[in-house]
This record gives sequence, structure tokens and C-alpha cells, in this order.
Amino acid sequence: MIDSTDDVLAQRGFSRRQVLRTGTALGVGGALASFLAACGSSSSSGSSGGTSGGLTSVALQFCYLKNVQFAGSFFATTKGYYKAAGLNVTLLAGGPSLAPEPIVVSGKALVGISHTAEVIGAINNGADIKVIGAGFQKNPTCIASLASKPIKTPTDMYGKKIGISDTNAPIWNSFVKANNLDVSKITVVTVGFDVTSLASGEIDGLMAFAANEPAILKTKGVDTYVLLLSDFHYPLMEDLYIARTSDLADATKKKALVGLMKGESLGWADVVADPDGAANLAVTNFGKDLKLDPAQQKVDAGLQNAFVADADTKAHGLFWMTDEKIAGTIASLGLGGVKASKDMFTNEVLQEVYQGGSVPA
Repeated sequence: MIDSTDDVLAQRGFSRRQVLRTGTALGVGGALASFLAACGSSSSSGSSGGTSGGLTSVALQFCYLKNVQFAGSFFATTKGYYKAAGLNVTLLAGGPSLAPEPIVVSGKALVGISHTAEVIGAINNGADIKVIGAGFQKNPTCIASLASKPIKTPTDMYGKKIGISDTNAPIWNSFVKANNLDVSKITVVTVGFDVTSLASGEIDGLMAFAANEPAILKTKGVDTYVLLLSDFHYPLMEDLYIARTSDLADATKKKALVGLMKGESLGWADVVADPDGAANLAVTNFGKDLKLDPAQQKVDAGLQNAFVADADTKAHGLFWMTDEKIAGTIASLGLGGVKASKDMFTNEVLQEVYQGGSVPA
């Protein structure tokens, strides 16, 4: 069984995948609707908390706990990137039952980091928000298998036993549809997020989060092969940065948004260059109370970098959303019945951050 430290990471994986349920995003949005309506009267209130020492005080709302998943923000804080942009940024931890969207809509946070299906569901239910960047250029959801018995293509699952959690079922169904798979040739079993069933050979593959369960297994000496859904007709940007539409139209707020995203860009460039340092910040500083496993955080940091930086970010800068990736995300969401449109995404903040280059101007 996984020890208590692993449980923290396993919970983290659960949270991320829980709100990646494209098929239930409308349900998530519906649940948010009443909250968003209640926030409506305060939507004109400032998302800035005033000034402190000449700096504008704002908040950044995470979608989960302060672990290496948010290490770019940790570097931005400790290295003074936010401060250099004139900001005093409070980093707000999230949790399994906390949705960043209402926090941003209410003005309690200038920016939130959330999951694609949840963001689009909230917008469809009236949230005054737009996507202003993508932390992950592609979706880390995967089919993990043992390296000794790798599942390298979707059809390799034929004749195999694949473990899927209840919360991941809609993603599985969308992936099956995208690849025209004959599900009668695949044995699907309902599992939780414990990696034991894969390690023991009870199942041949596990729908997992590429920077989570494989990291847990690797630290236990079990090598895995990862089939990314995004490599097989299921493109989806993830860890989306969101801000209020009204703040994008306000010159003062827009300046703060540009400053915050500039700090994020510089911080995440440091994570890509120094994943071990990023893990150390999470373990010894920002996530100290979580008693995170240092080895797992290091593996996690290294794995997630593959989703943060790619050829597009090298050309346009971190978090940049190309037309192709936006279109792919819209199409993938549509497979699960979630309607998204191009106008829900904007690079206008990043355009001011990079000013035609690929590093903050």
C-alpha cells in the first residue's frame, strides 16, 4: 500500500483528474451557477487588496495544495519577480473541494489556476472570466503501464485489463470516441487511485496523471511506460490561468495582470531550468506543513516540465495558447459534451508580457 506521504500526492492526482471530467463539466458548472450568481453583486469589487510598501497587493488562487505543481509561483515569490513588477502577491492554496473560479469572480483573487473542463463549465454558466494562459501545453492524463509490458498505442489495450476511476470515466469515453476503439475488446475495471493494482499486475494499464502515479511508482523502483492521451487525438491544454473579463478591460487591473504573469513566466522558466530546486522549495518552504516526499517531488517536477515547455513556448513564451491548441482543446471538450469557443481564450495579457518575443520584456 502507499504510505501517508504518497497519499498526499495521490490526493493531488485525484483533485486534478476530478475536475478534468469533461463529461461532467456541465454539472460542475451548474453547481457553480448559484455561487456565481451570489458573487454577481460583488463582481465589480476590486481584486486588488490595496497597497503595501508601494506594492499593489493581489492574490493568486491555486487549484490545489502548495506542492511542486505551483513551483513557478514559489520562485516568483522568493526571487522577487512579482515585487519587481510592483506586486505583493499572496499565494492561496486550494483543495479537493475548492473551485478557483468563484474566488476570481468574487474579486478575492486577481488570477486563478484551474482545470479546463471546470473553467469552461463556469463560463458557460455565466462566470465573468477568460482564459489568459495555459500552464500545461498538453493534457498529462495518460494510460500508465509497466515498462516490461508497455501499452504504446490505443489498440495495444485490446485484450488488456485497464483500470479507470469513476471520475475518469467521461475522459475514457471521450478518448475511446476520439480513437474509434472497440471497447468490447478491452476489459475495463473500476479502480481508485492506488497504484498497487498496476504494480502487482492485477491490471495492465491505469488511467493516471503522467506527473503523479508514475512518479510514485518510480520512487518505489517500478518503471512505467506512459501513453499520453494528448498524443492520440485528444489534445487539451491544462492548468489554465483565468482572470475576470472586466479586469482585462480595466487599465490598472490589466497592468497588475501583466505583472503577475510576467512573474509567473520568469518563475516557471526557473522550474524548467532547475526542477530539483523547485522541488526543494515545495518541500522545505511553501509546502513544508504537507510533509511532502522529497524524492517524489523531484520526480514530479522533472516529469511535469515536459508539459510546461515545448516548441510553441520556445517561439512565443510560456503559457502561450496557439490557435491550433485552442481548436484542439475545443474539439476534445466537445467529445465530452462540453461546448467551448475561441472567444473564451485570449493571449492579450501574454502579448504585453512578451511584446513579440518569447521571454518577458
